Amino acid sequence: MAQTSTQLVCPNCAGTLQFDPTVGKMKCIFCDSVFSQEEAEAFFNQQNEEEAAKESGDDWGDLADNMRAYSCNTCGAEIICDENTAATRCPYCDNTTVIEAQLTGAVKPDLVIPFAFTKQQAMEKYKSYYEKRKLLPKDFLASNRVEEIQGVYVPFWLYDGSVSIDAEFEGVDKEETSTEIIRKFYKADRRGTIGFENVPADASKRMPDDIMDSVEPFTFSELKPFSMIYMPGFLAERFDVEGDDDLQRAEKRVVNTAKSKTKETVKHNEVTEKRGDYKVNYTKKKYAMLPVWYLTTSWNGKQWNFAMNGQTGKFTGDLPIDYTKLGIITALSVIIPAIILILIMGFGFMPIVIAAVIGAIVFFTCQGSMKPVHQATQASEYMDNNIRLVLNNDTYLRTERKPKEQKQS
Repeated sequence: MAQTSTQLVCPNCAGTLQFDPTVGKMKCIFCDSVFSQEEAEAFFNQQNEEEAAKESGDDWGDLADNMRAYSCNTCGAEIICDENTAATRCPYCDNTTVIEAQLTGAVKPDLVIPFAFTKQQAMEKYKSYYEKRKLLPKDFLASNRVEEIQGVYVPFWLYDGSVSIDAEFEGVDKEETSTEIIRKFYKADRRGTIGFENVPADASKRMPDDIMDSVEPFTFSELKPFSMIYMPGFLAERFDVEGDDDLQRAEKRVVNTAKSKTKETVKHNEVTEKRGDYKVNYTKKKYAMLPVWYLTTSWNGKQWNFAMNGQTGKFTGDLPIDYTKLGIITALSVIIPAIILILIMGFGFMPIVIAAVIGAIVFFTCQGSMKPVHQATQASEYMDNNIRLVLNNDTYLRTERKPKEQKQS
């Protein structure tokens, strides 16, 4: 059975206080009074002096007793929200009913980024997101439930550390004269380290990893110490992926970025990695709650997930494609260039090939614009700009000369 306890109330009218992203403070939903985090916490402590004195242990914090726990009877997601939040649909599986359950064993987060956008702003951004897509089927718009977008604090692990680098590259400088092609080969040795901070990996099994990767980056300079003050008015889920289990995702990203940044230090025309040893050294792991506006909707027998970064406003989500529209656009992108090229070049094989290439580019570009969701493979936003090199040595190996093929006159 879910907990029942005193809600966080306004000291002026006893109405409900919720975090308002537009002002960054607690606001009464009845009298519009505004209070800072410190003032709101002081009011709560005054109301529940005995409860505030209890040790929180592995609780979510001193204000955890103000929250209700709900368990979705379809996907099993454990989420928390204040007792005035309507949980009409699960934000993860779109189930229309939820069952109250007690939330236990949740480790208190270290950090939080508060929401910076209201529900109304998120709805407007979602509408703007799909209305610009001309390839969207008309009946998808008619059946959309945009009003059901929900604000969710998603659990994330944030990783700090560095990558130790020991790599060897082959560099080639190419020169051309009127008679030959000259290629000079070098062995480039690089050894050093590059640091990273706050590389994120969502800690929820129900949140699609690629959706969460696609709403990045977050601005982690705005991280705040965790407080339950930011929770009222939003949903939140405790982590169900351990920090050590998320390491592989973070490690893949930082290693890929370390490789590309190391390769950039080799200043030759052509660069090939011959050997690379990249070891990740973690120094700190933090548990944070990050703001995401989330919507799950069903259309044509398929579930469609959309998300907006609640801090930056970046929106993402794959959209269905009207392939009749795409076919017409592709056909026009082939026919029109073909006619123009035939008029310029004359009828032949080459104009048709060029027009077909243009059509293929248009097809895949349009298709890709409707499928922006991707799994993150880089972590450049969270890594140092430069590698600290202790070995930066290019050794000349040899020169190869090749005669240029003479054009037939």
